[in-house]
Amino acid sequence: MTDRPINVLLPMAMPTQKALRDAVANIIRAIQLDRDLCDEAMADALGISVGTVRNARNKKTDLNAVTIARIGARFGLDHLNPYAALYGARNSPLETVDIDALPSLSGAVHRLAVAQSPSSTGGIALHHSELLEMLPDLRTASAAINALIARAERIAA
Repeated sequence: MTDRPINVLLPMAMPTQKALRDAVANIIRAIQLDRDLCDEAMADALGISVGTVRNARNKKTDLNAVTIARIGARFGLDHLNPYAALYGARNSPLETVDIDALPSLSGAVHRLAVAQSPSSTGGIALHHSELLEMLPDLRTASAAINALIARAERIAA
């Protein structure tokens, strides 16, 4: 029998409170590092107390849904990916700027083809260093795909 309850709607175990707190702490630390923010500045940006930021960063408390939504709105949805990963997801914006997707998509595919060449670092297997090197290209390609999906969804609506 599993230690954690299983969500019958999803093929994964339900996140624990510890996992949720870990994700929120990682989100806060990443934003503070990326933006060079202290607890006070982050609290001001989110409209919450310094103690709430500090306690969430130290995994002593949970953040409510409003505060998590404010983090996404203020700092970008990509910062909420550790939270979304707990239920097998990644965040992508519904509304995006229309961009020329072909250059970023072809660039990412090219980097992937080079990385899986028999003469590459990992040979035909994708080596972690190669994957990390192509991460910026993959993110750009992901944004391009998300823009195309959002555009198609606007047409379908």
